Amino acid sequence: MKQSEIIRHLTSKQLKQQVWFSQLLLIVIAILLTNILFQDWSTFLSLLNASLDEILLFGVGVAIVVVTIDIILMKVLPSRWWDDGGINQKIFQEGSYFEIISICFVIAMSEEWLFRGVIQTNFGIIIASTIFAVIHVRYLSKIILFVAIIGLSFLLGFVYEWTDSLTVVIVLHFFIDVLLAIMIRTGRFRNAAGL
Repeated sequence: MKQSEIIRHLTSKQLKQQVWFSQLLLIVIAILLTNILFQDWSTFLSLLNASLDEILLFGVGVAIVVVTIDIILMKVLPSRWWDDGGINQKIFQEGSYFEIISICFVIAMSEEWLFRGVIQTNFGIIIASTIFAVIHVRYLSKIILFVAIIGLSFLLGFVYEWTDSLTVVIVLHFFIDVLLAIMIRTGRFRNAAGL
């Protein structure tokens, strides 16, 4: 059975439960790896340091650029190139804005904690960005989605390298996801690749 067929059989609630479960799993893995790979928690927590300028420029500012590029590409390219099997549509077309914001925050926090804070800090940007792209398996079958997620993954990695701040990449990831999710929720776009 194709992914799109499986998605059609799941309710929005069931799909959101899968998202929450997967993010909880990533948090558990991040906690375990943080305990194993860092000397102590204070070393890890020092990665959260950020200036307001970095948060605004590299977090919010870069997110606006990424979302703008996404909007342009979604208007120019055929929608079938961006179709993720209906997952983003089903997750974000229903529910409150609070729920959308909560999901996007937990996704940004858990993924950046694991991939930038733990994996990239200890093993480098190539390994972290590659694993990040691969876990977004729904994007691997469409070349545009795959290129978008690889590009986004390395962008997040480079911003982390430039700022040396986990907070900045969490803010960046959050704003990309929440802006695209709200566009789906309001009916502006059916699919959004940044999510």
